[in-house]
Amino acid sequence: MVKSHCMELREMTKLLKNHVKLLLVSIFVAGALGAATYYFLPTRYYATGSLFVRRSIYPYSEDHFTYEGYYGQQAAMLYANSVIGLIDSDDIVAQTLTSLNMPVDQNSLRTYHRKIRTVKSGPQLIELVVKEEDAQKAGELWQAVVDVTTTAMNNISRVNDPFVGVVKVSDEPVIKEGYKNLPVYSLVGAGVGLCVSLFYLVLLSYFRSGKKR
Repeated sequence: MVKSHCMELREMTKLLKNHVKLLLVSIFVAGALGAATYYFLPTRYYATGSLFVRRSIYPYSEDHFTYEGYYGQQAAMLYANSVIGLIDSDDIVAQTLTSLNMPVDQNSLRTYHRKIRTVKSGPQLIELVVKEEDAQKAGELWQAVVDVTTTAMNNISRVNDPFVGVVKVSDEPVIKEGYKNLPVYSLVGAGVGLCVSLFYLVLLSYFRSGKKR
């Protein structure tokens, strides 16, 4: 068994030595394609901001601890989950598209669902992240989602619980350019080229040994 493994290792080493030029060319070409991908892929912009879900308590109980204050906080924490579900719903996405004078259909809903992401970063805190190919569009999309969501949530609260509200932590989102790294793209491309060429050589060796038998 050990002898068999040594033979296989020797054959593999010999195979790599015989095709070292192919491996180097594959690594170089794939690395160059990875670098080209860095330049040709569109830049993404991310608009990030937070929403705070709160529940007001009665004025006479604001200066000291009360059960009303405690349960108000618990209710706000539960409402935060509802706000996340609301943002992820087709209703909010459709209303957002309408507010931006964009068509609402199956394709646009699917596209914009992928552009909008929510993260519950605290018990009552929701981080809203949207991505676009333009910094201004990213900011406009974020603002539209927030406006539609707060309006819808306030309308629901007016009927269900008028003391619940959603507020923006800051008026404007933070807009950042998506991170892209040329060396990383090149290294990933080179790694893919190496893996593909090795797979090709292993298959080639396998079929050749099968024919000899």
